[in-house]
Amino acid sequence: MRALALLAAVLALAPPRDAHGYGFLFVPSSGGVARRWNQSALPDGRVPWFASSSVGGNFSGDRAPLDVLQRAFASWEDLPTSTIRFAFQGTRGARDRSAGDRINLVTLGPNENLGSGVLAATFLSSDGAGTLVDVDIVFGRSVAFGTSAGGDAGSFDLEAVATHEVGHLLGLEHSGLSRATMVPFTDRGDLHQRTPHDDDRIGASLLYPEDGFLAGTGSLSGRITLAGAPVFLSHVVAADVNGPVIAGGYSAPDGSYRIDGLPPGVYVVYAEPLDGPVAPGNVSGFRSGFGVDPSVGYGTFFH
Repeated sequence: MRALALLAAVLALAPPRDAHGYGFLFVPSSGGVARRWNQSALPDGRVPWFASSSVGGNFSGDRAPLDVLQRAFASWEDLPTSTIRFAFQGTRGARDRSAGDRINLVTLGPNENLGSGVLAATFLSSDGAGTLVDVDIVFGRSVAFGTSAGGDAGSFDLEAVATHEVGHLLGLEHSGLSRATMVPFTDRGDLHQRTPHDDDRIGASLLYPEDGFLAGTGSLSGRITLAGAPVFLSHVVAADVNGPVIAGGYSAPDGSYRIDGLPPGVYVVYAEPLDGPVAPGNVSGFRSGFGVDPSVGYGTFFH
């Protein structure tokens, strides 16, 4: 494996620029325009959502599925540094998603088959400026989901999976960090994605910042090259010098990255290829924003 050159890693206490480095879902072929809700155009600044009244027979546990969904939405509302808010509008008889109805529907009893191994999927529609206009979440009809507060070792945790999918509804891409809510994998009985990690919290707060968040945080930025050539889609991770991983992002086609929203401190930064368990195919919403193939042929480099 060849080593990367990681250049100009700095922590600056300054408001972030429009950045490519974080894990956002981009408008296809836009050069990195992030998708997000225009809260000022929403009633009371809240993203409305509905749930399907039809619930499949693949849900079991001691809580009602709708109650679990509301808890998943609340986990993002509870972030003190983000302004994102939601408004539950009730249930609807529809069982299938529709990108053109401008109704954000969470479907628990779909007719649609998501395919083998897919637990749930989120489908986003936005305008060219990145403003989200319709987002539908579909849960797999053949997946055993558990709703119990204490979890169920034999089922996929509905609250954890729903919290992950609501992260996509906000505009967040998959994270390369294994302990993040937005990591693209889970297992039966795994509950950790119920609670947003620092990486998830920062991402939501960059899209929808609470007053004072940007002024009180800093940024790590730089450029990644390999033999003088820029590296695209390298996973760049910022870890506190004392050990905890705080956040990660991805490099743009010119090799640049910028991880905003970091608390002041001393950081170790490393860059790594997406060669497993998270792979380039898991961040297709980021890749499609640029339409460029990821760089290959390098190993992890620490700075």
